Amino acid sequence: MRAQHLKFLSYIPDNLPAGYVRIQAIHFRGNTITKEKIMDRELTLHVGDSILAKELQGELQFNVRRLLNLQLFSTVKYSVRLVQSDQIEITYEVTEVLYWIARPIFSLADRNFNVWLIEQHHNFNRTNYGATITRHNFRGRNEELSGTLQLGYNKLFEFSYRIPYIDKKLRQGIGFSASYATGEEVNYITTRNKLKFFHHEHYPYERMYGMLHYLYRKAYATSHEVQLAYHKYEITEELHEKNPDFLGGPLRVKYMELNYIFQYNNTDVRVYPTNGFDVKLIASKKGFGFNQAINRFDLISQSSFYYRLATDWSLSWVFRGRLSFPQKQPYFINRALGFKNEYVRGYEYYVIDGGHYGLLRTNLRYKIIDRVLHQNRFRILKHIPVRVYGKLFDDLGYAYNEFPGTSFLNNRMLNGYGAGVDIMVSYYARLRIEYSFNHLNQNGLFLHGSKE
Repeated sequence: MRAQHLKFLSYIPDNLPAGYVRIQAIHFRGNTITKEKIMDRELTLHVGDSILAKELQGELQFNVRRLLNLQLFSTVKYSVRLVQSDQIEITYEVTEVLYWIARPIFSLADRNFNVWLIEQHHNFNRTNYGATITRHNFRGRNEELSGTLQLGYNKLFEFSYRIPYIDKKLRQGIGFSASYATGEEVNYITTRNKLKFFHHEHYPYERMYGMLHYLYRKAYATSHEVQLAYHKYEITEELHEKNPDFLGGPLRVKYMELNYIFQYNNTDVRVYPTNGFDVKLIASKKGFGFNQAINRFDLISQSSFYYRLATDWSLSWVFRGRLSFPQKQPYFINRALGFKNEYVRGYEYYVIDGGHYGLLRTNLRYKIIDRVLHQNRFRILKHIPVRVYGKLFDDLGYAYNEFPGTSFLNNRMLNGYGAGVDIMVSYYARLRIEYSFNHLNQNGLFLHGSKE
């Protein structure tokens, strides 16, 4: 394979006038599937606009980033043609990525790779297998259709469909999802920041949910989303005896959930930003209407700020936090740090339950590779974006629990730090390799398959 930078692919003629030029036409090439209206919506330049010739290149490159941030194309280049003394035509040429993605599932039943490797003694019985099949850019309208069939240690059946635009102005979207999950084992209590598991061959729990959501995105960077979900969670009497507070007392709970999500994202490259900020704020209410067995209100932040220090150097700050009321909640929703992407690096082996929490991640990053690899064997994968960044990091975290029990990590500041490498291939494959230290004088190598 050979690598080539995107900045060498575009062209502007040298004989543009010194003053303003007017855009007579905008053309798109290479979009055999993607509708032109989906692409045109992301642009800041439109037919009939006038722009200073000296500012044209910067504006065209800015729009290249906007088209790439759709995550529908592996490359985007532009060319400008002077058709009259002050009239130009712009052509954007794109290379579409593979929109049918079949992701084989061979995953671990545990929270992360290190927990499975060390604490569960790399037991291959604790694995899940199956596949997730996703159709990105369905019908060429940036819709997404996805289904998951997972068997093995934990069973999961899931389906989702997202339509970003249902109106002529391309501002409103809708979607829905549903899932069913069960398994032979479930964590039923946390003791000294470690999970204890209950195993039974007759499946000690069943969990189902269905969700509808509405999206409003008038401008490029700002979006509003409303989600309405129905949840049902049922456990066996044996699990209830292990922890009567697992569901707050009963063997089955049904409840509604309403979420409002505000997001403002003006980052430069959304797959791995180096400049700009992404603010995501969530207000969530669990339990209302016909059944109020569950009652919780959350205010959540998932926000990031990125600052480019030099061509290859950048800083990032990622803040995740939650305020939760009331403090006393059933065990199954009383998670704070230690699950999914909510953890202080260096503390991956620990779980910290509670209501309020805050997490600040600081990264100093150096760009090692940011290229597009070219190959001719598979036409649909002719261009493959690859990014590799080295980094130094430092995390601060705090989880408050009014009822900490045997936890020794609640209600105190946690600090983890270290170095690592981030690897991204196209838009779908991510790997973080990190060596971390914590305040307990523990250290280790950790692998993660998601972005921060």
